[in-house]
Amino acid sequence: MKKIFLTSYLLLACFAFCAGQTVDANDADDREIRENPVIEENGEEEASSFAMPSYIKLNRNHVIMNGANWKQLHKAMANVNKHPVSIVHIGDSHLQADIATGVVRKNIQMEHGNAGRGLITPLKMSGTNQPLDYTFASTMSWNAAKLMKWPWNNTMGFTGTSISPTQRQSHLTLSTGKDEDYNPFSAVTLFHKGKLNVTRVENQDGIPLMFTASPSQDYTHIQLTEAVDNVKIFFDSAGDLTLFGASLSGNRPGIFYHTIGNNGATYGTYNRIGNVGKGIAPLNPDLVIISLGTNEAFGRRNVPEFISAMDRLVKSIQSANPNTQIMLVTPMECQKSVYSTVNKRVKRKKRKSRTVKQKVRSYAVNANILPIRNAIMQYGRDNNIAVYDWYEVAGGAGASSLWLKDKMFGSDRVHHTHKGYNIQGELLYKALSEALNNN
Repeated sequence: MKKIFLTSYLLLACFAFCAGQTVDANDADDREIRENPVIEENGEEEASSFAMPSYIKLNRNHVIMNGANWKQLHKAMANVNKHPVSIVHIGDSHLQADIATGVVRKNIQMEHGNAGRGLITPLKMSGTNQPLDYTFASTMSWNAAKLMKWPWNNTMGFTGTSISPTQRQSHLTLSTGKDEDYNPFSAVTLFHKGKLNVTRVENQDGIPLMFTASPSQDYTHIQLTEAVDNVKIFFDSAGDLTLFGASLSGNRPGIFYHTIGNNGATYGTYNRIGNVGKGIAPLNPDLVIISLGTNEAFGRRNVPEFISAMDRLVKSIQSANPNTQIMLVTPMECQKSVYSTVNKRVKRKKRKSRTVKQKVRSYAVNANILPIRNAIMQYGRDNNIAVYDWYEVAGGAGASSLWLKDKMFGSDRVHHTHKGYNIQGELLYKALSEALNNN
């Protein structure tokens, strides 16, 4: 695969639309939005409950293959009723809450079968938001680290989270939803570094379960003799244990749709972990989807640096998973904080009023997004990697204001509302399903 450096693209400063002298907002303002997002709810959460906006480009809602050879992936899909197909989706805060990807998972598993919940990570134990359809918890004391809080006090795993027990004997509770998200599992794979010896497994009533634990270098596989939706796993460690996550399997055919999402993440921060490709290898991915680029559009970066980081992550995945296909996803247009310096008259008691300068916060289209989108498109073309152009499907230039007007963008102008993520999930599912079935 040849390296591409699109020197003709430059990351532009964000356009400003306020009167007076304008300056970029402090990076801390937008960084707080991106690393600690608040996903706003609204009355219409199901994509099927409202009309598709006219600016959504349904005619562009297809995976652009760019000459990628998905023959082996199509062969795997043809046998999905006999052997599971594994999809791993890597991204940022748009994935961490698992709203859009949850829609994709639900729909694609309804179409092809549910192999299990797949990867779950200790996001809540690491001090951040976690999807609502699983529990990853413990009443014991743990030290935690997350991707964007660098330097890390623990070894960081491929999931972007890591937890280390403060005692040599500890336990974890893992569970899935019991209502419409009911997703029983009969096998658990714990991803970790350091020695882990499973001593007991219980159900939610404290009744011991029969199990077989098979340790490996980077994980421990626990096979149960019955399907459950809640387990408590007791284990000993040698004091050097760090856990990164777990995969829940139903030991049945169908689709695994694993997600790895971390608020504020970039290609560069995933590369900082080390060999992400080796980390995801035990998930046996048939397809890896990468949705990054939004956070790179904030701050002072350049396109060659972005492409270099993208290429490094892609090569890491390809090297450790030579039979895996990759699909890149472009970020849609978003907005960025800008400040205007304005003059304001201030009244004072028993004294003349005076003029002071104040900064007024507003928003403008983040002009760095389009060059990043273009770089991803070019990289896919030059390296025969499939691309889903979410930028264009979502409406292209000007889409952020339209999404905001229709309450599909949150007030931070970066994240979607529940309504927005649901429509994104429906659109991605339709494009992905078409590409997987088009053999």
